[in-house]
Amino acid sequence: ARYRRALYTFRFRSVPYPMLVVFDAPNGDFSCVRRSRSNTPLQALMTLNEPLSMEAAQALARRTLAEGGHNDEQRIEYAFRCCVSRKPEPDELNALLEFLTRQAERFTKGAADPTQLVDVEEDAGITPAQLAAWTAVSRVVLNLDETITKE
Repeated sequence: ARYRRALYTFRFRSVPYPMLVVFDAPNGDFSCVRRSRSNTPLQALMTLNEPLSMEAAQALARRTLAEGGHNDEQRIEYAFRCCVSRKPEPDELNALLEFLTRQAERFTKGAADPTQLVDVEEDAGITPAQLAAWTAVSRVVLNLDETITKE
């Protein structure tokens, strides 16, 4: 029942659903042969702050930690491949590894509260700080232009 709202979004003719409007959904009054494609800052804000996007990042983080491999490089490659269908370039991999390290330090040292980013659930061998750091990385990968739009 929690995700039914996202699957069956009721569309009003006069007030369309905001997320659909931001991502260039056509008006419901007529059919559309081809949708226009745009990339705007509002779309990035929507993918970073929409509750459904946050839950998707948490799910990707959990899946990456469970199935992604035994070290951080393998896990980042796994998450990247799940979203973009290719391996990350060396500079992309290094940037994501550096970001992961910074986020892990933030959440471990108490500079940020991991419960603000993730649901506190005790997973087997996964600390809330580790899950929060990987959720932050997942948000970055899910917010890539290459992930959002079909090139």
